[in-house]
Amino acid sequence: MKSYLLILLLCSTVLLSQEIVDTTINSQVEASNESIVLQNKIDELDIESKKIYFDYKDTLNEYNSLKNYDDQLAKIIEAQIEEIASINEQLDSLDSINIDILPLLKRMVDSLSKFISIDIPFLIDERVARVNDLDELIVRADVTTAEKFRKIFEAYQLEANFGKTIEAYQGFLEIEGNERAVDYFRLGRLGLFYRTPNGRETGYWESNSENWVHMGSSLDDEIKAALDIGNRQAPPNFITLPVKPISN
Repeated sequence: MKSYLLILLLCSTVLLSQEIVDTTINSQVEASNESIVLQNKIDELDIESKKIYFDYKDTLNEYNSLKNYDDQLAKIIEAQIEEIASINEQLDSLDSINIDILPLLKRMVDSLSKFISIDIPFLIDERVARVNDLDELIVRADVTTAEKFRKIFEAYQLEANFGKTIEAYQGFLEIEGNERAVDYFRLGRLGLFYRTPNGRETGYWESNSENWVHMGSSLDDEIKAALDIGNRQAPPNFITLPVKPISN
């Protein structure tokens, strides 16, 4: 009976020991599994933290780039503000200058118009149209004062050059109540002559009376020779034509 009890006790002890061992092993396995799960979470957190860190670095670099750009842009804007202020000052000064210059330009155009009206009447439509264009140019707000002056100066130069050149051109002239096609010859500002294509009508401008003097065909040869020279169809040569006396 004692032996049976001893065996039973030993069996119970063995079973209890096995149970303890199994429990310990299970605990260790569970602990190990939890450790693996925790390690995986730690790895995930490590990856996430590195991603956040690199995102932070990228954001910081982008911020620094944007700040540098913003600083440069601020300097550009400041320079533009200063330039605008300078331009406004110049415009203000130009306004005060224009008060004196624009009336001067107007007087120059009016003087040119008056001069053309008393000059020999060559290319009269073209010259009057040029003066009218200058009159319109003066009051235009989209044209600078410098450009207005340049255009007026060019017109003065052109008029001055007329006195140093000869010219042959075609046009129309009223002769005895009929408008006739004629060839004009201009000799500087000394004389203006005409000839019909058939040579039957010739004449010249008489400045003192401010009228055309019609000479029939008496100046045909002389004016035809002058026209050939003016059209570069003949070399320069002496010609005899009536001209107004040169004033001293």
